[in-house]
Amino acid sequence: MKADIRFRRDQYDDGFGFTCLKAAYHFGIKGRMDYSDKDGVIINAEGEPTKIREFLHWIEGNAFQINELHYTHDSLDHFRFKEFDLYRHAG
Repeated sequence: MKADIRFRRDQYDDGFGFTCLKAAYHFGIKGRMDYSDKDGVIINAEGEPTKIREFLHWIEGNAFQINELHYTHDSLDHFRFKEFDLYRHAG
């Protein structure tokens, strides 16, 4: 399953990205967290449907100060990502 998770936060320098990376590995999620102060957080996640749901639940419980969380998903025949990584845009 592939999921796109998007949200904005009031703060981006609190270590959430690294914590999210560890959670993704814990749930067996592969993908990328792409974030910036301007555009917010975009997480492209791939994994088993139950693990994606658990990861989303974890995000909702751990990403404090979330504004407007959006989540979409669809089935996926093949996986694009080999691991989970972070990309932070400067400025």
